Amino acid sequence: MLDIIVLSAGQSSRMGSDKALLDIDGIPAIVHILNKVISLSDNIYIVLGDNLETVKSEVVAYFGDLEAINFIHNELHRKGMFSSVQKGFEGVNGKNAVMLQLIDQPFISQNIYKELVLNYDPKNLITQPSYIMDGTKRGGHPLLFAPGFKDIVLSYQVDSQLNEVINNNNDRRKFIDVSDESILHNLNTKKEFNDTFKG
Repeated sequence: MLDIIVLSAGQSSRMGSDKALLDIDGIPAIVHILNKVISLSDNIYIVLGDNLETVKSEVVAYFGDLEAINFIHNELHRKGMFSSVQKGFEGVNGKNAVMLQLIDQPFISQNIYKELVLNYDPKNLITQPSYIMDGTKRGGHPLLFAPGFKDIVLSYQVDSQLNEVINNNNDRRKFIDVSDESILHNLNTKKEFNDTFKG
């Protein structure tokens, strides 16, 4: 079993509009992502902030009242991304592997998700895709975590960084080499979005 957490509670200040609602082929980015992952899980948790109602209405309009999709409001979202990571992990049952998807990476191919799931081994606390760029291996997203990661995440302070938690458990991280550099692309501005979309 697999749980999926989608982080979409940020202010999207550099983008100038909600990243979750960016138009990709006529549908919002959040729906674009869900279409690729929904076949992998019966438990998808979307963490939202001030955009809870607007994003929820778009998702419900597309999928209906689908039992697999859960909406979590993070009232602490202004404290940073890790507060949303913790909110998401509070929602999962702690028995399944957990995939963490960022809203600013809507162009990850479905093959990447499938490859991570196929290579998942619960002995590894963290499973991370990697891509060789300029001769250097770079870790990207989405990340796949063993069930035990929930308790670790919730043991940290709300103002912590996810990278800090991962680095502190680096001896239990496994990299999966992939040939798709989209795992490295974070969309923060309209220009980045347009350049990636056109590319």
